[in-house]
Amino acid sequence: MKLETFVARLSTYDLQRDKTHIIEDLRQLATNRSLLSDHLHATIQQDGFATHNSLYNIYAFVLYSNDLFTLRMGFWSPVDTYDESETFIYDLNHSHDFEMYAVGYSGDGYTTVIREILDDLPLQTGKTPRLGKERIIKLAPGKVLYMPALTAIHKQVAPQSMSASLSLLIHPETSIKVDEAWCFDEHYMPLYPGIAAQETALFTQTLSLLNPGQPYAAQ
Repeated sequence: MKLETFVARLSTYDLQRDKTHIIEDLRQLATNRSLLSDHLHATIQQDGFATHNSLYNIYAFVLYSNDLFTLRMGFWSPVDTYDESETFIYDLNHSHDFEMYAVGYSGDGYTTVIREILDDLPLQTGKTPRLGKERIIKLAPGKVLYMPALTAIHKQVAPQSMSASLSLLIHPETSIKVDEAWCFDEHYMPLYPGIAAQETALFTQTLSLLNPGQPYAAQ
């Protein structure tokens, strides 16, 4: 499936209800082996070698984004050191304030460990919520993962070989704010809201050095 077809099909769906169709389309999109090369070719034609419309963070490309959803391709590397693990935010328990679908694209795929939050929101710093049973999913090519906003805690475990995945982020309605994304310790105690603020700041600073005068906003 081509990216343009995927975007057109998503525009006809109820993004809150048509999960089965979204999962199947995302799986079909992941069979397209030229997604990244097509994206980079179009980006270079439009922006030259500027990166502000292409990169999501250190290891992910934004393939498409509008007011309703964002599609990105992320790369996941095996790691040997703690510093490498922090770069990819491995082994960090966290939640998201958006719905997310992910499908394995290449390589053996990272492993994700997920637990559902059973308590009412919002969460409180230092107060561990009741959680559902642990689920372990390896995002091999064609395998699709779905996580609802706010109520799923997960962490990524590094793959054995360089891997890639496609992630579809459904943007939350700005008028409805029940809670925000959180980071948790190894015992699932909430530590602080927000994810990888230091890594995001470093990435933004690095891009500004590569392209002086070009503003970048943390995402």
